[in-house]
Amino acid sequence: MDSEVSCKVGGSGGGGGDGKLAYNCDNYDLDGDNDDGGAAGKDWMTNEGTYGPLVGGTSFRVPLGLARELLLPKNAVLDALDRSKVPFEIAVGVNGVVWTNSPEPLMTIVISNAIRNSEVMAEDLVRGMVKVMVKNAKKELDG
Repeated sequence: MDSEVSCKVGGSGGGGGDGKLAYNCDNYDLDGDNDDGGAAGKDWMTNEGTYGPLVGGTSFRVPLGLARELLLPKNAVLDALDRSKVPFEIAVGVNGVVWTNSPEPLMTIVISNAIRNSEVMAEDLVRGMVKVMVKNAKKELDG
């Protein structure tokens, strides 16, 4: 089955809303085969749904081109962050809003800065940048 996942991260802030950020992911079946057998989707009440509030962390805007790159299965900065063994969560919206969270606030900042910096760097430089940023942050956290 060929499918495409489109995720949107958006908020209700700025327009008199509560300022909360939420995400929604839709999986589009591109070849017309629906192989779910009519099974019910995951329930949002159990936090297993495909939409809901994003709690904690930080959000920031990136150019739409970078957002699209972050949604690709192979992405240099996300791969390098994953290899660094830093625990983190990320939600990338096709609208250019990125949300990220990590148990350590310093690492959340490192992750968001690495993502922003990756836009103007070659893949090999991105890997090196992430290694240095994570190493320095771990040194700072260790004391």
